[in-house]
Amino acid sequence: MTELVNIPVDSWMLHGIVHCPGLSSGKRVGVVVYHENYNTKFGTHRLFRVLSDRLASAGFYVLRYDDRGMCDSPGIHDLTIADRLADARAAAKFFREVYKLDVVIGWGLCLGATLALHTSASPDPHEQLDALVLCSILADPGIVSLPQFGYERVEVSKLAHEFFLRGNLLRKLLNAPRSFKFWIQKLEVIARRHLQGTPKELGRMKATIGRVGGLLAAYDGPCLMIFGEKDSYLTDFTERVNPGDRLKLKEKPNPPEWVLIEDGDHTFSSREKTEQLFQATLNWLERLPSREQSAVANIASNFQAEQPSAAAD
Repeated sequence: MTELVNIPVDSWMLHGIVHCPGLSSGKRVGVVVYHENYNTKFGTHRLFRVLSDRLASAGFYVLRYDDRGMCDSPGIHDLTIADRLADARAAAKFFREVYKLDVVIGWGLCLGATLALHTSASPDPHEQLDALVLCSILADPGIVSLPQFGYERVEVSKLAHEFFLRGNLLRKLLNAPRSFKFWIQKLEVIARRHLQGTPKELGRMKATIGRVGGLLAAYDGPCLMIFGEKDSYLTDFTERVNPGDRLKLKEKPNPPEWVLIEDGDHTFSSREKTEQLFQATLNWLERLPSREQSAVANIASNFQAEQPSAAAD
């Protein structure tokens, strides 16, 4: 069963959908789904809709929502990263209080994972998240972009690193005539970026993404990190954000757990990889320690026998 909700934040109203569980449990556990980039609550290849159905069928309350002025949320707004952070915190607080949840878990993809991590660091305990599932997290400020750049990488150093240091350089040179248009487009983005100057919002975005490493190091709750093996964000994280475990994540008393999905891409776009993503999420939820485990262990096992849903939007 789903319920339409309105989430107040500042002078805006966010449109949300809550998936209510069909199973009753001793404790009420909710999952807030934070979507990537400027996408909507449905997600790429309906990922968030299907994920929410699957989690609800396992006994979880699930909230997915649109940011202010986006998709079904009323109004027209030039969305900023500060707006997105405020919306993310408001959604977590609304969900916890209105649905009287004992545990609230943040599940985010790409920039959504970044928002979930920032929300967990809120000074307001009603906004904080009890556990995190961070998928394909955007953690390297060097790859941050904006719509006017077509979401292309906008740093010369990143473009040079991508061409000269990643993959087989000889093969890239041999294929250069065929990939000429691709690289010209990237160079056009770089040129436009430098001719226009750095937009203030791009600087704010970079600063927000630049805090991810420190927030991960400081976060002491249960955390699962999921990457697709073929996702370039995995390389960005391991080579630029946390090379040689610079953040000392492995030394933490409660280090993040990792799942690497073989042949998976950034959005886990095949049905097989999506199913592996869902299973990795629930397998981890079953093992949540202490205060979280008592609330989710019984309901998480119900998820395992389910098959991918094809429910209509």
